[in-house]
Amino acid sequence: MKKRLAKVISLTCAASLMFALTACSSSSPEQPAAPQEQETEAPAEQGAETPSADTSFPEDTVNIICHAKEGGGSDALARQVAQVLQDQQGWSVTVENKTGGSGSVGMQFVQNSKPDGYTIGTAPVELSMIEALGYAELNPEDVSLLGCGMSWPAALYVPADAPYDTLEDFVNYCKENPGKVQVANSGIGSIWHIGACVLADKADIEVTHVPYDGATGAMTALLGKEIDAAVVGTCEGYSYVESGDLKCLASFSEERSSVLPDVPTTAEQGYDANVICWVGFLAPQGVDDAALTVLQDALKTAFESEDYIAFCDGRGCDSTYFSPEEFLEMAAADYTYYSQLISDLGIVAE
Repeated sequence: MKKRLAKVISLTCAASLMFALTACSSSSPEQPAAPQEQETEAPAEQGAETPSADTSFPEDTVNIICHAKEGGGSDALARQVAQVLQDQQGWSVTVENKTGGSGSVGMQFVQNSKPDGYTIGTAPVELSMIEALGYAELNPEDVSLLGCGMSWPAALYVPADAPYDTLEDFVNYCKENPGKVQVANSGIGSIWHIGACVLADKADIEVTHVPYDGATGAMTALLGKEIDAAVVGTCEGYSYVESGDLKCLASFSEERSSVLPDVPTTAEQGYDANVICWVGFLAPQGVDDAALTVLQDALKTAFESEDYIAFCDGRGCDSTYFSPEEFLEMAAADYTYYSQLISDLGIVAE
């Protein structure tokens, strides 16, 4: 994942991140005045000035706000992390779904929540898009990013009995029938809608984009043959390929998916349509440094746990960990990239 994202990050001129380290010096031992008085005052002052030493957080339930509908990849991520935090840290953790606006509803809810550390949320790649789409005045700089530990590429799915077996077949069919093929996505302005638009642009085809409430809704419509194709994530459709209900014509990536090893990528088939979804976690700005550190450290531990890595592997997702600083750099780079792409493709939120 980091190999791919390095290409995206290179699209922006990222300013260097500078961290200033401050040191608290104690009284000099050579100072002659009242040594006993200094020894009694120093511990008292140290205790009064180090609230970050308080490790009582969290004392209440931590609520994870998931931006996506139940049943999709982001929802599964939120619930897996909640379970790992409960198992590893002994925390009480709940997950609540707040959908809409290409993820902006859930993210804005977290942004506007009390900054006490008890309300955090999933931070999808759409965080880098929704401002350009006009959904909300919200970008990666407006929240506290806690870390990222999951990504997966877009993929093109069609019914098992569709009249095309390869991406080239699909492209030719669309060219012969301009605007006839209906392609489902997880909502206008979502990463999967962007993926479908990128493919249509690169292949020079005309399709009709049909938005649904999340990837689950899109896949349900495809399985019911309400539409002709769907662009969602590899992790959200590979099981239907295994069951024989659907065919996958391409993953939108440079390397093949571990859960769809027989499916060629868009790059292999001559199309520069590399669309990757990432999901991390965010908190409101202004959370106390001590609580913020606890959250960041706990998530890092969760992302690096065997259970979490096995979960990602089982769903065909990359579990590469990005620290809060790396996550911000990545999200900021994607903000620049997708803002330009959305403008170039003329994508407008509805």
